[in-house]
Amino acid sequence: MGLSTINISGRRNKVNELRKKHTLLFESEGTGDDAKYIPKMAYIPKPGADRIIAFFPSEIMGGVDVYTEFVSKSNEPEDPERRLWKWSFNPEYDTEYEKSDPHPATGHIRYYIPVDELIDVAELHREDVVQTTLQWIDPVADADDAPINQMTIRDKIAIDWIEPVSKKEWLNKLVREKQKNNEQPFIPGPG
Repeated sequence: MGLSTINISGRRNKVNELRKKHTLLFESEGTGDDAKYIPKMAYIPKPGADRIIAFFPSEIMGGVDVYTEFVSKSNEPEDPERRLWKWSFNPEYDTEYEKSDPHPATGHIRYYIPVDELIDVAELHREDVVQTTLQWIDPVADADDAPINQMTIRDKIAIDWIEPVSKKEWLNKLVREKQKNNEQPFIPGPG
């Protein structure tokens, strides 16, 4: 196995690890595992220029949006928040974006995409994420459980005394079940 094969394999593994963090956002975007995800360095190519990311033609052709996050040359995240960005496919990319000079050895060029054009995917789906999170903790959505920080003194008394005195009907229902089964609460004793 050649050195370049090891480098490519290591890079692919690193990108796959980075990608995992954004799974829910890819699902919100409707792309799932098919999302075109290419982490990139964000930099200023020359003094006075805007901050950009650079894509090779093969990375942006194909008519699909490209998802990215800002990383170093070694694919280490550079944004502590690990934001996911989207470049919406622009069919006029060949004429609308500045290009790099051809690489002296390979002849490859890259398209400079201004960071200002990228869309913060989490911000785009903030309402979806908030709603999903609320569904996980909303006692109305899941009457079998609620966060401890929503417990009242009345709820505590209902639990301790095994009496249905809570204003939460789902809790009173559990207490009545306990009464019906005549179960005694577990009270840990010394040692």
